[in-house]
Amino acid sequence: MKTAWKVVLSIIVAVLLLFIVAEAGIRAFVAHQVTSQSPEGTSVSFGASPVTIGLLGGKFPHMTVDQQSDLKVNGDQITGNPASVVDMDNVRLNGGEPVAESVRLTTELPNDFVRAMLNQQIQDQIGDNFLANVITVSDVVSNEEAGTFSIVFTSGAAGIELQPVMQDGQLTFQARSTELFGFALPDDVADAISSAMSQGVAQEATGGMSVEDFTVIPGGLRVTVSGNDVNFKELQEMQQSQQLPGQPGQPGQAPQQPAPQQPAYQP
Repeated sequence: MKTAWKVVLSIIVAVLLLFIVAEAGIRAFVAHQVTSQSPEGTSVSFGASPVTIGLLGGKFPHMTVDQQSDLKVNGDQITGNPASVVDMDNVRLNGGEPVAESVRLTTELPNDFVRAMLNQQIQDQIGDNFLANVITVSDVVSNEEAGTFSIVFTSGAAGIELQPVMQDGQLTFQARSTELFGFALPDDVADAISSAMSQGVAQEATGGMSVEDFTVIPGGLRVTVSGNDVNFKELQEMQQSQQLPGQPGQPGQAPQQPAPQQPAYQP
């Protein structure tokens, strides 16, 4: 009888060891696959829930990707992407396509990135006319204490102060003050700039997900977006369809904020 119990215990120990080895192996494999395709310094964590048990149920339980920035801004030319933290829960295959039960992404957009993004959007909003040639964004200045940021045009000849406002779950921007050569900007110009900012954030940061938070921080803006039942393939296709002509990699075009990475090990 004692021998039987010893055998049972040895089997249990062996199974637990295999479970631990499998758990560690899967985590190491997925982490390597993600970090090898991301900027240097990117890290991956999986939370407390065992990955192996989740996979037995057909789901990848949790993954957090802390992606470092490889963003470079040279004038209006932008390459790479800003830093972001992505949390994904219960990723499963649905019709062969990976779908996450929930995704939450936080990214910080430096002022230089916002400036270049706005120059592209303003051209689309104002069109090819006199103002389009005169009004170019030369600087973006954050005022985190007031919760606003100032957009400076044509080396200080004009400026507008915007405040992000959440209304009915939608992000909008309200103009607090405007000025052109010492005079107030026309309302249609202020509206075009506010609209350009809204559309720019929608294209470059949200990826079709809902804005949870938009905060003015020192040196830039912090955006948090989230979504439920996020289909990664559809999300990537949506971002590609929203790209401005020539994005990414062509002069003057801001790159898309990357969609949350698909787990390399799919259930």
